[in-house]
Amino acid sequence: MTSPPRAGSHGASRTWTRGERSALLWSDDPGGRTVAVVMLVQAARQHADADLTDEFLSALRAERIDDPALVDLAAEELVGVPLLGGSTGPLYALAKSDVALVRRAAVVATLAFVKQGDAEVPLGLAGRLVRERGEVVQSALGWVLRETGKRASEEALVAFLDRHGRALSRAALETATEHLAAADRDRLRA
Repeated sequence: MTSPPRAGSHGASRTWTRGERSALLWSDDPGGRTVAVVMLVQAARQHADADLTDEFLSALRAERIDDPALVDLAAEELVGVPLLGGSTGPLYALAKSDVALVRRAAVVATLAFVKQGDAEVPLGLAGRLVRERGEVVQSALGWVLRETGKRASEEALVAFLDRHGRALSRAALETATEHLAAADRDRLRA
């Protein structure tokens, strides 16, 4: 397989074909997969396209993307943003996946809703995954819950944690509550 061209070798206007991007995404080279995910995100920013989401999710389901950082980089824009204003059913379907990074993608994708001030979608999905023991999903839950409280509704977050906080891992609960007032934080962590 050929390496991606070095920066500047084709100029900033280099357009990658789907085939070139796909070859990188499905390659054995972790760096190539990283480049492919970045290209998917850039393409989605330029033009929303369900094929970009499908390409990302196919590789994720097949466990070709095996780095949580790549999921975190792409899930909001490739999975969450296309669902804004539409059905959230696909997020719940992803949350049922046998692949932990697909479940993480569902959680991280809800950041698109959080940034719109919507606490219902992230908290609803978190409620489905809160008992998951794997750190891959728990760390994403802590992060997304914290952002939900900061950007959408602290009141809804506190109510959620009152109901489900004990099911979260210790690290996820600490992350989810780190921005809360000391009294709430201490009570929820006790």
